Amino acid sequence: MSEFTIFRRRITPLQIYESGKIESGKQIQSAAVYNSMTDISPEFSDQRINQILKTVFELLWFEPQGLYVSEIVKYLKDAIFFTEYETECYPFAPYIPRYEVIIRIGTIPLVKAGWLEKTKNGRWFITNAGRKACHRINNSKEFFEMSIQVFQEWKTQENNRLAQFDSDPFNNAAEFSWAQIKQYFEVLDIKDIRIIVSSLLKALGCHITWTVPYKEDDSLIDMICSQDPLGIKPPRMVVHIAKCSNVATLEDVELFSKDLRPNDVGIYFSFGGVINGSQEFVLEKKEPIIRIIDLERFVDLWVENLEKIDQAGYAKFPLRPIHFLALPDRLG
Repeated sequence: MSEFTIFRRRITPLQIYESGKIESGKQIQSAAVYNSMTDISPEFSDQRINQILKTVFELLWFEPQGLYVSEIVKYLKDAIFFTEYETECYPFAPYIPRYEVIIRIGTIPLVKAGWLEKTKNGRWFITNAGRKACHRINNSKEFFEMSIQVFQEWKTQENNRLAQFDSDPFNNAAEFSWAQIKQYFEVLDIKDIRIIVSSLLKALGCHITWTVPYKEDDSLIDMICSQDPLGIKPPRMVVHIAKCSNVATLEDVELFSKDLRPNDVGIYFSFGGVINGSQEFVLEKKEPIIRIIDLERFVDLWVENLEKIDQAGYAKFPLRPIHFLALPDRLG
């Protein structure tokens, strides 16, 4: 049995609910226990780097849809006791704690190996290949060996690398803006969300032929669209907008599919995320056709069609582009 198999079954540094969700802020192992795990020197030892990266992977293991970097950093602050040295910044990167630099640099080999994926909006999740690698590789030291090596090599050119790392505002801007968008949608009223969704659908050439009454906030069908104003030309497009607090599961999508006719096209908006397996289910399903639109895909479509968005929709979800210097060797 591999070490990864063991740490998936024991209690992790964060409280795990029976549902598999992780509750932040509950420190169930003391700082003294963590300190006893490794002899922390002023510089990061290989063992300490391994411990930090292993905790990140443990955290992401129970979040199939992934977590944003800001959430990962927040959890780590509760799970690991960081020394004063580790929470301070490198001289050439005065805005990023040393331990966060390790997280960002140390995970690059995992991305290149196809074991970890980082979206452009700062969401990280373990890929299927990464989960298989956890079963295949015997211990975390071997698993993170390349990550540790890359970080130590990176440290040999600390001054130049850190200066570039800190001078590239793209990552921080993308992560901050995405956190803001995510929080904004979480507090939106369902009526406003329907206005935003209908504005996008209109921009994509759809005609809204029916909308659920406002008071019905848990309907399986929120809108019906067509390719023509009279709703005559097939196919009929049936839209469901899940609550932003909900993550779309396979059961949710199957329930929605039962309300569709064989020739319908189902559009499932899930701004709270999508559990692994749901996307695969709809892509394999030939009839009726269903497509899931998560928040990242929705924002991409919104930006691509921004010039076509009507005033009602833009008033509810106004986005404005800001141009940043994006160096070719972006990190983290």
